[in-house]
Amino acid sequence: MSRTVKDPEERRRELLATAMRLFAEEGYDNVSVRAIARAAGVAPGLAYHYFDSKQNLFNAAIAEYSRQCAEFLCAVLDDKDLTLDEKLDRALEAGVDHGAFPYGEFFHAPGNGALHDRLSLGMCEAVLPHVRTALEADAAARGAAPADAGELAAIMVYGCVGLASGPGMPDAAALAALRRYLGALVAAFRASGEA
Repeated sequence: MSRTVKDPEERRRELLATAMRLFAEEGYDNVSVRAIARAAGVAPGLAYHYFDSKQNLFNAAIAEYSRQCAEFLCAVLDDKDLTLDEKLDRALEAGVDHGAFPYGEFFHAPGNGALHDRLSLGMCEAVLPHVRTALEADAAARGAAPADAGELAAIMVYGCVGLASGPGMPDAAALAALRRYLGALVAAFRASGEA
């Protein structure tokens, strides 16, 4: 069998994608680094070259999956053709569409609350700087100071992700509340920057 040489970062991403798929399909306890290597079509030694333990591979897979889940949200928040209000509304719509996320059923399954919380936290960390930048751009476009943009971004991101991704969420009432309170926060931000 001929050996396929790939860029190390590409190989690492393939291992992470394979690991995430197997962990979601079979559960952490039923998957080994050898099984991941076999499914990815590489030697176990190569998998251990990138990740020295199953736990480190799992941690990296969750972190990569969090980043991937946040990619679309970040792209919406970075879209210079949208107003801040449009960015927040579209990001909220995308964020509450659990069906749009691969492995959503795994993370929302009973008994996987701790994993779901890790994923949510990872998504928050990925999205947070993009919300702050969107707030700062809104202030700059109005010729105002971006008062407390970092603090407001944290309140918005952690609050929205926590509420929108909780058990049984989102429901219509929670989504309406999120929109109402985001609107109030943005209005307060705009008023404080102009004072």
